[in-house]
Amino acid sequence: MNTLMDTAPTAHPGLRPDSRLTPELVRQYEESGAWVPTTLRHLLASAAAEVPDRAAAVDRTSTGQRPASVTYAELDERAHRYACGLYALGVRAGDSVAVMLPNRADFAALIFAINELGAVYSGIPVAYGERDVEVILRRSGARVVVVPESFGSARPLELVQGLRGRLSGLEHIVLAGPRQDGVTPLDSLLDAPDVDLPEPDPRVLAHVGFTSGTTGEPKGVMNTGQTLQAVMRNWAAHAGPDALAEPFVNLVGSPVGHHTGFLWGVLLTTYLRGTAVYLDRWAPDRAAQVIREEGVTAMFSAPTFLQDLMQTDLAHDENCPLRTVVLAGAPVPRTLPSVAGALFGCYVCPAWGMTELGIGVSCAPHLPAEAHTTDGVPVPGTEIKVGTLENVDAAAADVSGDTAGPLCIRGPGLFLGYLNLPEVTRAEIDTDGWFRTGDTVRLTADGYVELEGRTKDIVIRGGENIPVTGVESALFQHPDILEATVVGVPDERLGERACAVVVPSGDARPSLAEVCDFLLENGLSKHFLPERLEYVQALPKTASGKVRKVQLRERYGES
Repeated sequence: MNTLMDTAPTAHPGLRPDSRLTPELVRQYEESGAWVPTTLRHLLASAAAEVPDRAAAVDRTSTGQRPASVTYAELDERAHRYACGLYALGVRAGDSVAVMLPNRADFAALIFAINELGAVYSGIPVAYGERDVEVILRRSGARVVVVPESFGSARPLELVQGLRGRLSGLEHIVLAGPRQDGVTPLDSLLDAPDVDLPEPDPRVLAHVGFTSGTTGEPKGVMNTGQTLQAVMRNWAAHAGPDALAEPFVNLVGSPVGHHTGFLWGVLLTTYLRGTAVYLDRWAPDRAAQVIREEGVTAMFSAPTFLQDLMQTDLAHDENCPLRTVVLAGAPVPRTLPSVAGALFGCYVCPAWGMTELGIGVSCAPHLPAEAHTTDGVPVPGTEIKVGTLENVDAAAADVSGDTAGPLCIRGPGLFLGYLNLPEVTRAEIDTDGWFRTGDTVRLTADGYVELEGRTKDIVIRGGENIPVTGVESALFQHPDILEATVVGVPDERLGERACAVVVPSGDARPSLAEVCDFLLENGLSKHFLPERLEYVQALPKTASGKVRKVQLRERYGES
């Protein structure tokens, strides 16, 4: 298959009402080389041409089934066969296809197959419930959805069949599993006639990822192959060979249906000609075993996944093969990188990213030592400023001292906009391309970025902002606390008070006074101390490992 555009470019297809793009931005990105004229499918095709016999993917399960491995040549062929099968179902350029599978090589093959057709891929974590699945299928306009019959306690096939009557655009349910009436078997797609498929346009919409929906209905985040590759290539260059040296064996424990597993699992591993080790369900002890057996060198995850691994026998194992763990998608406790790095003998890289821009701020091994207690610096290609959209230039004009406030970003890797929501796109991205991230950061005098949490997560007590990330980091250092989060609960006099919700590491349950004494001894300012302490067996989380703070606010705000 060809990978470059053979004809003169026409008006960029990203110039649509719900997009942030302007003709000037398109010209700037293309002429500067920030956008490459290749498709996502090209990543796999070129890897298969260069290293056909290298292991591209290994399927590992939480139940201990025998590993299954495919080479780059085999994955490339499988992707093409799936593309022909989807074509036989009527999928054409611009159509939407959703995939709701556990982590496995077939998921990756389908992503590349969809892109080979010039169609639009949307992922759905296999554990999602009816509400989010319906929103994603309806908003994406999916003509085809690929599901398993069951996965653990989830019943994706039954769920989607129950929704079918409310989804007029859904034409085909493809089942990864035993054949059943009324659905198309996934393996039957491999038997479709070979088709000389038309050349896909690398500039068209390639991916609609959906926000986690922890605070409202999920929104569709639009990306092209150009925006996704801009993020991926810039971060890989920033991290450098010390973090990404061969062999690159990447444990994909975050759901591929989520942005982390998709971008930093499927796409980055293929770009680096590495091996993706797909773990179908996150189970810490099983993950530790797989890391050893497969020689895993890298992992991208939320901090909670790494904290889970710290409780396994992989910690202190002098033969641990991990070299790099990248933590993005949630605030990183300040001491976690050094503590975990010592336990596993690896580099732990704090980073900031979101569905709207994969990673825009990151540490890297080459940065000075003082950077590694922060979230790093802007990745090349990403500009940041601190302030509201209305005063962003003024707020960031003088950074000679610490500057704190809302984080705004822009660059060629920023998403296009929210699918079919032009008014939301315009509200969140200004005419100069600055996107309001919803996160609050501190920009140090040395230019390092410290994430303080979601703007709406900050506790406002008596008119004073309490930076919850700093409190959470301090709580993490307590020997009897495994995980911790801080939320604001209503208070009649002060507006809000800080409530610490923690998971104990053992049987001990220190009192609030004892915890506060510990925090003071470790340097936390007195006015940042939590005023309420709640113990839980586990924190509610999304499939990607983010704490669902809205649930905790509702639970403890009423008591």
